[in-house]
Amino acid sequence: MSLPPLPPLFYQIFESLPRQGPGCPEATRKVFSLVPPLPGDARILDIGCGSGAQTRDLAALTTGTITAVDNHQPFLDAIDAWAEKAGTAQRVKTVCASMNALPFEQESFDLVWSEGAIFIVGFGEGLNLWKPLLKKGGYMVVSDADWFEPDPPAELVKWWESEGYIPVTEEEMKERVKRAGLRLVATYRLPEAGWWDNYYVPLLARIAALRKTHGSDPGNAALLDALMHEADMYRKYKRWYGYTFFVMQKT
Repeated sequence: MSLPPLPPLFYQIFESLPRQGPGCPEATRKVFSLVPPLPGDARILDIGCGSGAQTRDLAALTTGTITAVDNHQPFLDAIDAWAEKAGTAQRVKTVCASMNALPFEQESFDLVWSEGAIFIVGFGEGLNLWKPLLKKGGYMVVSDADWFEPDPPAELVKWWESEGYIPVTEEEMKERVKRAGLRLVATYRLPEAGWWDNYYVPLLARIAALRKTHGSDPGNAALLDALMHEADMYRKYKRWYGYTFFVMQKT
């Protein structure tokens, strides 16, 4: 079953951003270094790739082939245009598909990678959905939100509840990794700059520009307000939560 479409303004907001979620090249490089060496011809699957910020980083880190997957074709068109210009089109391909209905054979990838996207299907569900795509001994890397400290403030918990996704502790995430039958190799927390400098600063600038042209529509205004509130929550409560990368192996 495909995931439901998002409002048109959502794509107008995010298509022009350098990335569609928190992250940074430094974190991608660091986490990739935590993955044991891959074959020179490794097959890599980048799920929920957006416009390909981490896809480009992965292409520079490996000589293998990368299949970038998203359900929004304009994001994939941007990757295709970059790959053609960068001379990597032979080993960076795109596929338009939902992350919960991926059209690939089982045990066909050496590495499954997903930055800040697994929340769409849920952490445990995503691990179970994507594990069969890995070759035996292959690796999976995902990042997702978790609590950094116990007893988060009530306002923050209420906001996460309104988003329909409640973080858990890193220890609980590790238990879910174990229940999925994967071996945990390493974890790494996304630095604050990956949230604020690389994501929220350009997002807030985009919101301010679109409010002038689209803010009179109540539905559009509500979406813009919700995204601003999300940034405010991070600014106020960043010590309590963030993204943790999980590096795992299929044994």
